[in-house]
Amino acid sequence: MTFPGRWWHKPEAQDAFWLSWISLVCTTIAAIGGLVGFSKTESTLILAFGLENVVDFISSAVVLWRFYCPHGGNEAKMAELEKREERASLAISIVIGILGLFVFSVGIADMLERDKDTDLSLLFIISFISIIVFGSFTIIKFKYANDLDSPSLHKDGVCSLIGTCLSASLLFTTAIVDSAPGAWYIDPIVSLIIGVSATVYGFRVVIKMMQDGVPIFNPGWWYTKKDPNQELPEWGGEAAGENADDHEVI
Repeated sequence: MTFPGRWWHKPEAQDAFWLSWISLVCTTIAAIGGLVGFSKTESTLILAFGLENVVDFISSAVVLWRFYCPHGGNEAKMAELEKREERASLAISIVIGILGLFVFSVGIADMLERDKDTDLSLLFIISFISIIVFGSFTIIKFKYANDLDSPSLHKDGVCSLIGTCLSASLLFTTAIVDSAPGAWYIDPIVSLIIGVSATVYGFRVVIKMMQDGVPIFNPGWWYTKKDPNQELPEWGGEAAGENADDHEVI
């Protein structure tokens, strides 16, 4: 197998599982770094970046559940995991929509307060490292999503893409503000644009699934991926047993 190896050329569900674990660790570090960075710089973008990584952590946790096979699995295990795909995809869409609202709200608050960044060197360091890390996650997640035919992993890649865009915006706006302090408004404007885009993308998917009849407000669907209004037959026998199995929590 040529470089960089099977995990890139022929990824499996187990590879997506470990990718999600690595993403969980990195997003935890980035979320803490973003929140600490905001306390030192008062940058809207770095606060949005920290919040984005909190949400990205949740997204990666959902994908971890979707591909939970740390030691691989047989066809039956893969079929079981496949039943989680629609729920995982919807959950991440909701997460992206909420992320957009957070980022948009932070941009509005900063626009009204007109805060100026105080530690531009810290912003440079955090944004540069984040572009490399989350840009790499974005590429790998999109490739895995395509190879494994997983909409949920694709949406998780969108979360990483949003983080990459916030990092790139943070780098460029910091460079601009460093030479032109009066251009502070670029920071919140970028937050507003990214926030609106994420909100529209996330909730558009949710609305589409609701229009298709997916009972997303019924807890039973999340537990069993079956319509809770569908009653099991009262008579016994093999068919009843099969229907009961269909409602097993997955």
